[in-house]
Amino acid sequence: MKLVVPAIFNTDFLDTVAGYPISHLYGSVAGDVGLRANQWLPQPKADDFAQYVDYARRKGVAFFYCLNVACLGNREFTSEGQRWLVERLGWLADIGVEGVVLSNPYFVAFAHRRFPHLRIAVSTSAAIDSVDKAQFFEGQGADTLYLPEYINRDFPLLAQIRKRVRTKLVLLANVGCLLHCPIRQYHINLVSHSNESLELGTYVDYPLMWCTQEKAREPALMLKSPWIRPEDQALYEEIGIDEFKLAGREMDRAWVERGTEAYARRRYDGDLNDLVLGFDHLEPYGRLPVRIPNRALDGFVEFFRKKHDCRAGCRDCRYCDDYAAERITAEDGRDSFVNRVGKAIARFESGGFRTVSGN
Repeated sequence: MKLVVPAIFNTDFLDTVAGYPISHLYGSVAGDVGLRANQWLPQPKADDFAQYVDYARRKGVAFFYCLNVACLGNREFTSEGQRWLVERLGWLADIGVEGVVLSNPYFVAFAHRRFPHLRIAVSTSAAIDSVDKAQFFEGQGADTLYLPEYINRDFPLLAQIRKRVRTKLVLLANVGCLLHCPIRQYHINLVSHSNESLELGTYVDYPLMWCTQEKAREPALMLKSPWIRPEDQALYEEIGIDEFKLAGREMDRAWVERGTEAYARRRYDGDLNDLVLGFDHLEPYGRLPVRIPNRALDGFVEFFRKKHDCRAGCRDCRYCDDYAAERITAEDGRDSFVNRVGKAIARFESGGFRTVSGN
């Protein structure tokens, strides 16, 4: 088992995690486009980044660079966009970056043809949720597929993908997204343009606010969310899953180190909230007032190895709802939290707000 871990751009962090079973770190330099708004990410300068990659390599840890933006407004087909892409990929190859994380299918094909020595990992945002899609990206030159989180509990599908492709398969273990989220693609596109929005003073993470309100209002949704506990990694290794990716490159060092240690040791005795991105943090509203003791979920995932077709909806199945009623603790103030977030959402949905620029 190997872990894919977000980079904390501090050599002390590398010293701390070097003993864990890490396949590679991932991240980017200041200003590059990806699936996070730059204002929430570490901002290493190019020279510092190159030194960090070199130090990681000497520690035996590879680095994959994130260019996983889903949409560039077709700028990749302009002369400026082509020049930028060649210069960026060439620089990454020169400084010893082992691979790139991409979601744009054109980027995948371009990188494979122009820089064949760079390994290509396809992002979860590409939504590789079928054998056909997996085979397509393998044929385009990808050697690592980050599968989308919403198929984490579809064990038969995972087994078929493993059987039909030779690439490394990586599951995203610790995100608290809603299962089969209806606005997932919208969220990906919104964040892809977040830097442009920030320049205009208009960036609002409406999807994050919406899904946080839903989880606080109906805590069973937090159990339906397709996370993978540290204790359950072996079930996926039996299928042939190669690696587990940990989200959180916008989080601080303590948060990343806690998750890395928990998944490396395959056990965590605190709340699952401590490990899962999106279960606790919504600025400026604070942490989600619902707690999930991790060890209370021992055996929870076994149900999904037998009943896997959650795409048809819950219907008369109340497995997660009943489990939540028994094992989840709702803190005082949950109703107030839901109302405060709901009021902000209502303002956005009614147009009752103004951007910084006054538009």
